[in-house]
Formats: sequence, structure tokens, C-alpha cells
Amino acid sequence: MLPITSGMEPFSDFMPYPGCRIVILNSEKFESLPESVQAVVQQAFDIKESTGKEAQRINDALLQELVVQE
Repeated sequence: MLPITSGMEPFSDFMPYPGCRIVILNSEKFESLPESVQAVVQQAFDIKESTGKEAQRINDALLQELVVQE
């Protein structure tokens, strides 16, 4: 809730994932938040920086986990 109440929009500025994961899509907007907000988010989640290609690979893997097999 903190990113939302701080002005970030879900699925355009950040993406929540199952298992207490979050992907910051708009790093400029995140970095413009007050340092206290950034600190709380960084304490609540493990932060891992990645390239766009690596982030896409992670997204694809997470999507595969969520796909229901018949």
C-alpha cells in the first residue's frame, strides 16, 4: 500500500508479484519519493537490480508458474 499512497500507480510504476516480490517499473518516480518511503520499501522487499532482458526472463518464468495446466 505504501507505494500507492505515495503516488505510484500499480502496473505502470510498479508490479506486485506473489511471494512478497515487487518490480519497480518507473525507477525515476521511485527515486523521487521521500527517502523515508524508499527506505521502508527497501526494508520490506529484497532489492535486486536487473537489466531489461533479465527482468523479462524473470517475468516469463513467473508467468509460467501462474499458468494453469489442464
